[in-house]
Parts: sequence; C-alpha cells; structure tokens
Amino acid sequence: MKKFIPLLLAVFAFAACEKDPDMDKLDNNYLVYTNYDKKADFKAFETYYLPDSILVIGDKKDAEYWKDESAQEILSAYVTNMNSRGYIRVDDREEADLGLQVSYVKSTFYFTDYGRPEWWWNYPGYWDAPYWGNWGGWYYPYAVNYSYSTGSFITELLNLDAPQGQNQNLPVLWTSYMSGLLSGSTSVNTKLAVQGVNQAFTQSAYLKK
Repeated sequence: MKKFIPLLLAVFAFAACEKDPDMDKLDNNYLVYTNYDKKADFKAFETYYLPDSILVIGDKKDAEYWKDESAQEILSAYVTNMNSRGYIRVDDREEADLGLQVSYVKSTFYFTDYGRPEWWWNYPGYWDAPYWGNWGGWYYPYAVNYSYSTGSFITELLNLDAPQGQNQNLPVLWTSYMSGLLSGSTSVNTKLAVQGVNQAFTQSAYLKK
C-alpha cells in the first residue's frame, strides 16, 4: 500500500472523524512516502550493504557525497532499523543480498514516473547501477508520481541477488521519500531526518526478515 504520512500526525491525517491537523505543526516534521514491489519476498534476504556516505543531488557536474557526523547519524538510523528487522550488514557489497542507497536532494527536481528516460537520465553523479554489479540500468516494478524538493531524502533498497548482465536491470524493491521544511539548525534538521527514517520503516511493516 502506498503511504504518505506526516510524522507523528498519521492518525489525524487519515481519521475523518478527527478535526484537521494544525498545519503549523505539520511543517515541523518530514512527510514520509514509501512504496515497494508487491511481489518481493523480503524474508528471502539475509544481508545488506550500505555505503558510508549519502549522495548529494545538486547542480554540480561531479558527484558529491555527504560524509560528516550528521550524515553518519542519519545512516546509523538506517542500520538500526535494518538490523532490528533481522538483516545483517556486511562490509563487502559483493557478498550482500540487498543494497541500500540514500540520496539527499540539494536542488529541486520534478518528474512523473520511473519510465524512460528517468529523471536522472545522464544526470552527473547519480547512483549508477554498475556501481552495484553488472547491471545495465534500473528496474522499478511500480510507478511513482511526485516531486523531489530541496532538502528531501530518497532511499532505495536494491535486490542484489537479481540476475546480472548488461541486458538486465537492477530491481528496486522499496523506496522511501522524505520531505520537509529545513530549519536554520543542522542538529534539528538531522533529528528530523532520523525521525523520518524511523517513520519510513514504521510504515513498512512488510520489510523484515
């Protein structure tokens, strides 16, 4: 089931009998969207690989990677959630069943689906499928329609057990998208991002060993 739930306000957002949520409070938290491959058997996977940095999607020609303490705190939230679901993190991506890639949107992009050409088609620095192995491109078994705004996070869980080859595309089993207004405080923004990661897993109960 597709979900787009304001953090800490899910009950108010979807309960018709409740009064409308306070929109001022709504802006204080990330909105979290998740989607997944309905045919995926998440219990069939054992291990996962997570890079030690967050890809920054901006306007520079070369790839940028976010690796400071804030980035590590956000990545640690993914590790905590994946481990709590029964998956084991490995240091060698060639030994992993799943790949987890996290991107931060520094500039705003709009698109309508994951068709071809994708929104990142020939975009400098975006995650390249061959980074994960011998795949010719990406495969999304579901359509997505929304915009990626400045300050957003995109997370994709990849099936590294899928058949490889230049004519094969790497399947994306799960996606989360977190978006919200940025504050002037790095620590506050980091805290909100961690809460967003936790919410993404909370509303993805199917994602477990």
